[in-house]
Amino acid sequence: MSEIITGMVLATVPLFVLGAVSFTRWRLWAMGPVFLISLIVAATYGIVGWSDLWVLPTGLGMGSSLVLMVLWIVYGAVARTLGPVAIPGPAWLTAILLGAGIGEIPAAAILSAGARTPRGAAKLALAAAGGGLVGRLGDPAMLILLEGHPTAMLSIAPLGFVLAWIARPDVDDLIQPDAADPRRMALVLGIGAVAAIPGLTLGALVFGIIAMGLAAQGRKGHVELGVLAWQITALMLAVLAVAGGAPEQAATGLELIVETLGWWASPLLVGISALLSALSDGTAMAILCQGIVDRAMSLDAQHLVAPMAVGVAVGGLAPLIAAGALKAGWKLWLLQVAVAVGWGCVWAWC
Repeated sequence: MSEIITGMVLATVPLFVLGAVSFTRWRLWAMGPVFLISLIVAATYGIVGWSDLWVLPTGLGMGSSLVLMVLWIVYGAVARTLGPVAIPGPAWLTAILLGAGIGEIPAAAILSAGARTPRGAAKLALAAAGGGLVGRLGDPAMLILLEGHPTAMLSIAPLGFVLAWIARPDVDDLIQPDAADPRRMALVLGIGAVAAIPGLTLGALVFGIIAMGLAAQGRKGHVELGVLAWQITALMLAVLAVAGGAPEQAATGLELIVETLGWWASPLLVGISALLSALSDGTAMAILCQGIVDRAMSLDAQHLVAPMAVGVAVGGLAPLIAAGALKAGWKLWLLQVAVAVGWGCVWAWC
């Protein structure tokens, strides 16, 4: 095995190790050793240098993407402290709005806290994941992969509603909160709407962190540092994987086969991205996919970002894990992935 392949494997495997431990009860205890060992191995094999770590994101050309991702993670962590929100209508609509406005993971955690059954929690989480395809703040893949591609975002939004309809949580799945403040829902929707405007996403995230932090004052909710640390760890492992060269190899392969496959390329990209996201982490996979798009210079980015964003967003299991409903919801999740692959076929034909 060549040194290039060895370095790529050593830098990428920790992501899938992190994905494997995410299904266990001791995942928060395992993330530290996984990251530390991966960092030592990367430095030992010359993938990164200890003195270069602080400039690595800039050197990889991903500084702005990582800033957006860190702000998105902090925004979601703060939003999660808001507690119950006003229910403006059907449960599935609430899930879509929350998923689009604060992100699928905090939305799944908030909604599942009031679910009557594990099955109900799964349906609410997957409906929120569908909402993650409707707004820029719903999923990390939507946040960074669709930057500068508003047409792709509009073409993906209908799929989000379809996926939420498939989950179809109803009023029996959600316990109505007694002390929900409609102003908090208005704040969520306002921030999500502003973030969808090209060029305003960064400002919307900063404002959202401050506004939601103030809105959450005096409430019982608190920032869950374990979840925050997990997402930051996944982000750093993704940066190591990019430094190891995995995106370059993937981009080279895509340049060779995308045009040959024709319309088959889109559903395949959705399916492969979904599988890799499920096996690793959606946050990390968004960064890897962005690295691939940046390096596939001979391909039109428009043909890559939409199916990749859909695959990463739909394939991620984090909403089900946050809701504690992975066992109850994996079949419904699999159906959503299949529908997303079907969307890839339709999107390619159109």
